[in-house]
Amino acid sequence: MSVKILVNSKIRIKNVLGRTITEDRSPAHVNTESKAQILDLLPTPSLSLTTYRRTLEANTVTLFDLSLSLSLSHSCECSFLVRFIMGDSQYSFSLTTFSPSGKLVQIEHALTAVGSGQTSLGIKAANGVVIATEKKLPSILVDETSVQKIQLLTPNIGVVYSGMGPDFRVLVRKSRKQAEQYHRLYKEPIPVTQLVREVAAVMQEFTQSGGVRPFGVSLLVAGFDDNGPQLYQVDPSGSYFSWKASAMGKNVSNAKTFLEKRYTDDMELDDAVHTAILTLKEGFEGQISGKNIEIGIIGADKKFRVLTPAEIDDYLGEVE
Repeated sequence: MSVKILVNSKIRIKNVLGRTITEDRSPAHVNTESKAQILDLLPTPSLSLTTYRRTLEANTVTLFDLSLSLSLSHSCECSFLVRFIMGDSQYSFSLTTFSPSGKLVQIEHALTAVGSGQTSLGIKAANGVVIATEKKLPSILVDETSVQKIQLLTPNIGVVYSGMGPDFRVLVRKSRKQAEQYHRLYKEPIPVTQLVREVAAVMQEFTQSGGVRPFGVSLLVAGFDDNGPQLYQVDPSGSYFSWKASAMGKNVSNAKTFLEKRYTDDMELDDAVHTAILTLKEGFEGQISGKNIEIGIIGADKKFRVLTPAEIDDYLGEVE
């Protein structure tokens, strides 16, 4: 069985070995090892050439015009155009192009970065909001006091993230700038919803502009204003929703299942802290302590603060 692949001029494809074939104006002849792997991906020819074509077309997705000449063992000669690269992978390097399935694949990759991040969660209580996260260090030599995953945006708004830390710091800086501009203009603190909307607009802009990539981070924003306690989640696409309780990160499924079982609308702030700790313990590897988790709270006093390790240890003693 032999395969000859003719690639249109100036078309770059990624072959089955993970290497890139680039042709300017001449055909590319794939090496023997590649031929064998390509043929393994193709369906076994049936007795009917028509059936074979339909099967092949049903199992491949449009990308490049490839002219295949197949010499089959049972002397069935066929030549036709086939699109080779599978799925939405051909769109994975384009931020502004939708795939046939309606996805912006770079956003899917950004969500993968979020899903591989450390678990973070938020709970809205009747009289406040709690956000919490794991704080696992890459080495025992790292000073844990230098790692802060929960940040203050305004005196009454705090935020935690899952995903890429550097991206988070960029968004924190932009959020603080937006809050400062609002305060300078209107002489009052920015409402929680307004700040979330501004942050989401920045993240959405990075999904439709050239020369940039989406932020590889999701945010949980906790605040307390004239509308009461509020909790929002903002995703890399720029979408945002208000939540009673939510989680994100690598243990998101177990965390959300646990929150669904434990959450009640009349939950008090202290109960929400206990629930947050128990939720983190569900998927935590090793011994949980005030040094490897962070918790931020805001109550009716409208002052957001991050609990000290000693305070977290006290709460841990209450739930054990």
